[in-house]
Amino acid sequence: MRVGTLTAVLLLVISVVPGAAAGKRAAAERPAVTPAVVDEPLDPGDALTVDKKVRTPVVPPRPDVVLLVDGTGSMQPTIDNVQANLEQITSEVREQQPDSRFAVATYGDQQVDGERVFTVLQGLTDDLDDVREGVDQLTDDRGSYSPGPAEDWINGLWQIANGASGTFREGASPVVVLVGDASSHDPSKGHSLTDGINALKDAGVRVLAVDVATELGDGLNGNGDNGNGPGQNQEPTHDPDQATKVVQATGGRLFQDIEADEVADTVAEGLTNLPTSVSYQTFGCDPALSVTLDPATRQVTSGEVATFTETITVADDAPQGVTVHCGVQFLLDGKPPAGQMPDDVIPAREFRGQRGNGNSQGLPGTPHEGDTGGSGDTGSGTDGGESVAGAIGGAVGGTDGGGNGGLIGGAAGGVSSGSDGCGGGSIAGLAVGGVGGSDNGGNGGVIAGVLGGLIGGSGDDCGGGASGGSGAGGNGADGGSVAGVIGGVIGGADGGQNAGVIGGLLGGATSGSGGEIGGQQNGGQNGGDQNGGQQNGGQNGGDQNGGQQNGGQNGGDQNGGQQNGGQNGGDQNGGQQNGGQNGGDQNGGQQNGGQNGGPGGGDGGDDPTPEDYQQHISITVNDVTAPVITVDDRTIEATDDNGTEVDFTATAQDAVDGDLPVSCDPAPGSRFPVGRTRVSCTATDLSGNTGTGTATFTVLPAPVPDEADLAVTTTVGPTPTYTGLRTGARLTLTNAGPKAAKNVVVTTAWPRTKDADDRDLSTLSRCTRTTPCTIAPGGRITVTQTAVYRTAIRGDLKVSVSGSPRDPRRADNTDTARVQVLRPKLTVTPKVARPGDVAVARGKDFPPGATVALSWNPGVTAARSTVRVGRDGTFEAQVLVLRKDRLGPRTLRAAVTGLERLEKPVLVVRRNLQPPDFAGRG
Repeated sequence: MRVGTLTAVLLLVISVVPGAAAGKRAAAERPAVTPAVVDEPLDPGDALTVDKKVRTPVVPPRPDVVLLVDGTGSMQPTIDNVQANLEQITSEVREQQPDSRFAVATYGDQQVDGERVFTVLQGLTDDLDDVREGVDQLTDDRGSYSPGPAEDWINGLWQIANGASGTFREGASPVVVLVGDASSHDPSKGHSLTDGINALKDAGVRVLAVDVATELGDGLNGNGDNGNGPGQNQEPTHDPDQATKVVQATGGRLFQDIEADEVADTVAEGLTNLPTSVSYQTFGCDPALSVTLDPATRQVTSGEVATFTETITVADDAPQGVTVHCGVQFLLDGKPPAGQMPDDVIPAREFRGQRGNGNSQGLPGTPHEGDTGGSGDTGSGTDGGESVAGAIGGAVGGTDGGGNGGLIGGAAGGVSSGSDGCGGGSIAGLAVGGVGGSDNGGNGGVIAGVLGGLIGGSGDDCGGGASGGSGAGGNGADGGSVAGVIGGVIGGADGGQNAGVIGGLLGGATSGSGGEIGGQQNGGQNGGDQNGGQQNGGQNGGDQNGGQQNGGQNGGDQNGGQQNGGQNGGDQNGGQQNGGQNGGDQNGGQQNGGQNGGPGGGDGGDDPTPEDYQQHISITVNDVTAPVITVDDRTIEATDDNGTEVDFTATAQDAVDGDLPVSCDPAPGSRFPVGRTRVSCTATDLSGNTGTGTATFTVLPAPVPDEADLAVTTTVGPTPTYTGLRTGARLTLTNAGPKAAKNVVVTTAWPRTKDADDRDLSTLSRCTRTTPCTIAPGGRITVTQTAVYRTAIRGDLKVSVSGSPRDPRRADNTDTARVQVLRPKLTVTPKVARPGDVAVARGKDFPPGATVALSWNPGVTAARSTVRVGRDGTFEAQVLVLRKDRLGPRTLRAAVTGLERLEKPVLVVRRNLQPPDFAGRG
């Protein structure tokens, strides 16, 4: 009855929220990347080949277009054509790229025009009326009585590249449309052709050159002689093909011999048919994955499809039974179409069971009691609690951890509902990424009806506080809240004992707070506080027993757990949730995501937006490794002539599924005859891999000798490790009997360094000479020790164990394990650089998959100077010395979290200087 009522309210909320039933944003009819999602299983070491297609836009994204038009006497027909047909140019661009901007500038001749040699008539703007006014100001009154045909568009290009027409947007596609009929002086107002090209390249500007055919001009590619005799050619000639050099250097296009009445058509055609290079860059790529495309760069005409062969490779040592991720950002002319690269953050690995079932701890083989599964299905929770996930467009239902509690998650766009810990229920009915609240009270209920990603309140009778929604009312000790929110409003909170609050204000006000112990309001939108629980933020849910919530759209939290993120559900017993679209979590588990759904709801993530030109790769690494069986040899004294019954323990540990049941022959508790008996044990994991372990049980007739059988096995990890980081040794001691081993002492010998200060060793955790151990027959003990090296080392850790009484088999009293410590190395070339040069940083022996942050000190570092280390521990990255940066000595720093920062010196000198050893060379 209760769930039915809440469901009705949920449907009502969705019905009144615009777009709630629409789910995800509709994909473009012609996707930019095909396929945009790859989700496949692969074995470790295997590779997948994908035919990749990238559709380029007809006009480059975020275009900043500057019309640079010759304003001299021969250009009036051309100016007339541009003025009459401006809308043809702007509409062609605006239709393809609505965020386009335009600017208008003109140029003349430095010999006669003085300050009017370059004029900006309209700076970059998205207002087409302003653009029209700028174009209407174009005239042909420059260049009168000049001694030759050459003009000064090189200066105009240099000025535009340096911001004269307005600052180009971050991640924009700047294009200068050069319209003229003559070559340029070189130098032009002090700027050479090389200076102009370098300035354009530094600003990422492409040039679309329209060479207009006139009687007086020598053409954009001319040499300063128009062929009309000495009367019109009184200046020295210069090298030809200036426009071709500019266009080729900037990746633009040249149209030659265009008639004046065809200029507007040509400009429109050029802007919609620009050469476009398509390349790629990976981001958020798990070290276990590598992605390459062949070719690395494809050149096409804008609007065409670039094709690639993509190879996705799983590392040989990839963790099995997990889903790993990698993103591919396609670049157009070296830039991400969205304006900036996505954050290079590696998504958390999802262990088997996290995708679509209730195991959300990130640990193998530990499913939660009461977890529910199935997108849009009904599941049953512990003690009769039920969970219903009703999803529109990939929603995630909640988790139920309490008796008789129920949750309904009915969401649009990948939304998570809250959690129930004290027999209460929650319903999240949301549009555009909202989160339902949390109910920790007796039979309390919460409804969140949200537009725009807000949070419904929380009813609490277990000592917490709640913040609700606009128009919400709370009442009674059972703590019930209804949150109906439109436009960012939060209603009041109900903390129990019939303290009810209604906040029905638009604009973010809160009316009152009810609480048993010290209810408090802070700010305009905070709810009550009980027993030390605190709420922070404008739209947070309840908090109980000292737990804290931070963020704009978080759900409830119970028993000290914390939630972070934009769209997380409830959490119980200290568990934490991180990510965009995960469901609830219980008993300390953790969920990380952003693309996948949590328990009870299936996959709640949105597909990548096609316009972002991104591809999202999810590879589930198949479990191909058998579980490890541990069963120790035993030596036992017979109880009679028929031997003795032996109760023993065998374990199976699987890297994916955790502890598994073991079957042994003979079974534990069986009677073993006098003599030796071989015991064989097997276990099979969920992927069908079967592991086998054997042991020898020796039954001796009484009396048995006074002997113990000690053995030691050693593992070291991580290997390799890196200078300054800790490496650990795990020593497993066993006693096969028949007597207890006493006075057990372990000794270790780690690889030595030349300088004793370069190695730090911890003491052994147990079984030392001062505190020896005792190991019962058939028993085992684990001893640990750690080491930190500050220099590279490679060698063996040698371990030995001794004890009493005597050991008849001494061969297994010693063991060795390989230790390898790498010291990262950094090199930089050249060591002497000039402003505008690119230094190449190379690293070796770095942790694979680590992110290296490169920076100048002193000096200015270009944005996003980071690089990810390859699987072989190396990287190579280009670091720009900015043209206007300071001169003199500096260092390039390479920083990796947890490692010592590396530095290499570089000397920056003026462009006309050479290193001293270059002096005198011809």
